[in-house]
Amino acid sequence: MNKNYLLAIKQAMLIPGLALYNIFVGLFASGYSVISQHISELALAAPFFSYTHRLADVLIGLSMCIFSLVCLLVAKAKFTFLTMFAFGTTWVFAGVFILTSPLHDVYGLTTVLIVVPVIFALEMQEYYSSKYFKNFCVLVTLIHVVFFWFFNYGFMPIEYKGVTQRVWVAITLAWYGIAAYQVVTVANKEMNKD
Repeated sequence: MNKNYLLAIKQAMLIPGLALYNIFVGLFASGYSVISQHISELALAAPFFSYTHRLADVLIGLSMCIFSLVCLLVAKAKFTFLTMFAFGTTWVFAGVFILTSPLHDVYGLTTVLIVVPVIFALEMQEYYSSKYFKNFCVLVTLIHVVFFWFFNYGFMPIEYKGVTQRVWVAITLAWYGIAAYQVVTVANKEMNKD
C-alpha cells in the first residue's frame, strides 16, 4: 500500500474523536438535554455549538468517504465503497442541512449503515489481522439491526432518546476507527516485510 493510501486510511482513525465531540458538546449548551434530545437537535438550539457540531458532522462524513475510496482502490471492495460512501454522504448532509430538512437524513439513506461493518468484514479480509475483528463487525451489524428495530417500533424509551442515540453513535463511529486501525496495522506489517 502506498503512503498516500496509508495516510488516507489513518485519517479515518480520527472519526471516533470527532464523534466524542458531537456526543458530549451538548453538555455545554444551555437549555439542551443530552439525555432527552437527539444530537442533531443541538443545531436548533445553540448557535456556536450548532456550527461546530455541524462542522464535525461534515468532517466525519468526508473522512468516511475517503476511507471508502481507499478500500475500493486498494482492495477492489466495491460494496464496502458503495455502502460506506453512502453513509459518509449522509453525515455530510446532516452537517449541511438541519434536522427540519428531509435532506438531513437524505431521505432515510442512513439505514445503509446497518450493513457497512459486515460487508467490510467480508470484502476486506486480507486487510485485517485480528481474528476477533470479523466477529466484532458482525456484532456491530446486529447492534444496528436491534437499534433500528427498537427505534422504528417504539421500544426505545422516548425520555432517554438522547442517551440511546449517543450510545449507538459511539459504537458506530468507534467501529470506523477500529476498522481503519486494522487496515493500517496490516499495511505496516507488509511495508516492514519489504
